[in-house]
Amino acid sequence: QNMADSLTSNALGSAAAGIVSRIFTHPLDTAKARLQANYNQLDSSSTSKVPRYRGTVDVLVRTFRSEGLAGLYRGFGAILVGGTPGTVAYLCSYELFKNELTKIHSSLSSNTKVAGDSKKEGGGEFMVHFASGMLAETVVCVVYVPVDVVKERMQVQHGQSRSNYQGSWDAFKTIMRTEGFSGIYRGYAATLGSFGPYSAFYFVFYERLKKLARENIAKQEQEISSLDD
Repeated sequence: QNMADSLTSNALGSAAAGIVSRIFTHPLDTAKARLQANYNQLDSSSTSKVPRYRGTVDVLVRTFRSEGLAGLYRGFGAILVGGTPGTVAYLCSYELFKNELTKIHSSLSSNTKVAGDSKKEGGGEFMVHFASGMLAETVVCVVYVPVDVVKERMQVQHGQSRSNYQGSWDAFKTIMRTEGFSGIYRGYAATLGSFGPYSAFYFVFYERLKKLARENIAKQEQEISSLDD
């Protein structure tokens, strides 16, 4: 029951946090995508090409002027429909992997555990949290990568050309029809290779700092209690 309650809390909390944070940060993500796409145009005075945008602020201002808020929030539908469940799956799968790996680690070390061997125990916790973060990222990339592909294809579109995707769902269907799974999962290995270690170390430090914070709070409460006595 406690496990189910914990997963429910994580799911609802992560979903709400993901939506709220994306509302404020999506325009910056659109600016990043357009800068990285390296759209160029010919310089009128020469045959060389010059960058379309001069920087982040220039992207935001010019996109808003020419395309309005809709331009800044291109691909937001993909994030809302796919990215939010992806965030929920990410955090919940981490908790599931952590619980299962903790049980396995405890079972394997129960017969060989040396009393007071804190280094060995700390190493076990490190491996559990590191592996759980990697596994969680591996699972969630199945959702995140297609969402990211659709999102970025939408973000780098300009204007209202007929060749443009008409929306996130249209982009997904078109990519699947013309490029198949290799198109919709383009960049999966690169994403996992970069975000996998990031997630692993993120959760290692997160769990360690959380443990230290709890120990510090417990120590302070004990000191306050002793003063009251």
